[in-house]
Amino acid sequence: MALRLSDILKQARRKSFVGRESELALFQDLIVQEDPSCYLLYLYGPGGQGKTTLLRRFMDQCEDSGLPSLYLDGRELNPHPTSLQEALLLATQTAHWDEVQEKIESMGKKVILFMDTYEKLSPVDDWVCKEFLPQLPPNVFTVISGRNAPSLTWKTDAGWKALMKTLPLKSLEPSEAIEFLERKNNIPKEEFNSILAFTHGHPLALSVVAEIYEQHPGKKFNPEASPDAIRTLLDIFLQQVPGPAHRTALEICALAQSTTESLLEGTLEFTDSGQFFHWLRQLSFIEQGKFGLYPHDLVREAIIADLRWRNPEWYAALHEKVRHYYLSKFRELSGDGQRRVLFDLIYLHRLNPMVKPFFDWQESGSTWMDLAGKTDLPILESMVEKFEGKEQAGHFLFWAGRPETTTWVWRDLEKNPVAFLQKIDGHLLERGFQSPDPAVARLLQYSERQFHLRGGEQLALFRFWMGAETYQAVSSHQSSIFLAIVQYYFTPGLAVSMICCAQPEFWKQIFDYAFISHLPELDFSSGDKRWGWYMHDWRKRPTMTWLDLLGRREIDATLHNAPPEEEEKTGWVALNETEFLNALESALKSLNDRDELNANPLLFSRMVLKDLGARSGPAEKIEKLQTLIRRELEAMEQSPTSNKYHRVLYRTYLNPVGSQERTADFLKMSFSTYRRYLRAGVEKLSEGLWKQEIEG
Repeated sequence: MALRLSDILKQARRKSFVGRESELALFQDLIVQEDPSCYLLYLYGPGGQGKTTLLRRFMDQCEDSGLPSLYLDGRELNPHPTSLQEALLLATQTAHWDEVQEKIESMGKKVILFMDTYEKLSPVDDWVCKEFLPQLPPNVFTVISGRNAPSLTWKTDAGWKALMKTLPLKSLEPSEAIEFLERKNNIPKEEFNSILAFTHGHPLALSVVAEIYEQHPGKKFNPEASPDAIRTLLDIFLQQVPGPAHRTALEICALAQSTTESLLEGTLEFTDSGQFFHWLRQLSFIEQGKFGLYPHDLVREAIIADLRWRNPEWYAALHEKVRHYYLSKFRELSGDGQRRVLFDLIYLHRLNPMVKPFFDWQESGSTWMDLAGKTDLPILESMVEKFEGKEQAGHFLFWAGRPETTTWVWRDLEKNPVAFLQKIDGHLLERGFQSPDPAVARLLQYSERQFHLRGGEQLALFRFWMGAETYQAVSSHQSSIFLAIVQYYFTPGLAVSMICCAQPEFWKQIFDYAFISHLPELDFSSGDKRWGWYMHDWRKRPTMTWLDLLGRREIDATLHNAPPEEEEKTGWVALNETEFLNALESALKSLNDRDELNANPLLFSRMVLKDLGARSGPAEKIEKLQTLIRRELEAMEQSPTSNKYHRVLYRTYLNPVGSQERTADFLKMSFSTYRRYLRAGVEKLSEGLWKQEIEG
């Protein structure tokens, strides 16, 4: 038989086809069954996933098995029953619908009907399920291929549930994607990891990248430098976007780790966030998880890459809106909820090359955090000995038995500890405490010289942390431990935090990015292993200022602005309690005089700087100080024991009636009583504000 062009095309397709071994095997089993238990294979997946290409391979299998096949393409049909019937008439070469069944029965023992691009036929989906397919003869095996999973019509039909198999089509496995790239001789092997990180094994994306290298062999892969390639991908995914508001909802969904109705409402104040959430939920490339909706990895990458290239200012604005939403949620939550929001916040930095290598971005829900019990300690000790040696294991056990120490474990589903974190409250150790752990002993000496902790301020030392299998390597355990540490940074009263890390140079990049400083003078060794301490003084850069700076770092990287300097501080001043009281007296005397207040050291106190962020100016600091003083006075007014002092302070400073003698007369007090109440009132006011200062 003479060779035809179709044969050459088939050979070329087979040669370029990669992977899908399990799908091909499943289809082969279904079409050769003598006594079929399945009459429909429902294949679905996002655009560009290779569904049509796979159908062509299925058709080749049919030909190889001697089975006839019929092919209907939803792109070429009107979504109307008549259009489908006419298409089947044409495919079977029959003139009348009444003849179709007889013709198909005569074609062979089994006939395979392929219905491609089925999402285009969604208006007649019910009819296809209830009438079109049921009236075909029983020798027909149907393959439906579309972007969307089977509708409720199929899922709730008891007959089809028994006779149908569903096959969600995922991206290629990493090994399959590498095989695809290796077949393209012009793609440098050193670019494979970058290509896989962007494409996530998506077949169309891999094909687009291959086209880029056909035109530019040897090019360094950078998706944002290839807007035409991104456009090609987005054209596939964004055909279903009705308008700008829907586009914005999709961009938020791509930016956030997971999307909820409240995120859409809180970010852009949509009047009907439910409408947009429902629309997102119907998209073929959007999946549903425990915490909300999220897009297919490639869709997320493509939308973000396009947005950062096309409109970086809008990307920055969206980033800030989403970040502020998470910050507001963080303040409302505690425990696991806070850690969840922290992961969402950190996720906003995942594309930053300074951050990306140091986190496992695929959150694992298979472990949970718990306080360590006595039965856990031998297991944790063995972990430390395994990775750090006997000497360090002894130090771990010493601290585990101290009242100043808290040890948390991460348990697996069998409740076994698979990771742990140990914290020492350094501020609770007695002055002059002789630590048998040299690493902590040197740190405590350093703390006395450098930190000058005030009464009530806390020093947190994260001495030991590790995973049972991964130690301190980047992993889901390490990432979860880091989230717990970051959550602890918001503890009221925390002044200084320290974290001990093996191979301190490895962590320098991420900690420098996060304004957490390496103290090389405190590095220590045990055998051939080295550790170092990283420190942050939360009085100098409070948590909200810190988060503000991190957000700016991410935006500056996108807009190619100069990053905020590491030295940029809030100008915090450490006042002792007496200095604080004196500054408060001065502030009360000039409470309504901004020029006088501008020189008051309380403007640089921790309580004032806490929530302002790094970019606050003098006017904001003055307003914050005035607000704090007035709120504390209002609290005194409501207190049965402090109300009498409030009257004196109010008439002396907030709404004065003249000299102190005149104020005493106005309040019907002797001057000595007035002076006593005034002094006691200032001290009471200072006591309340000092508590805020220390707790941060």
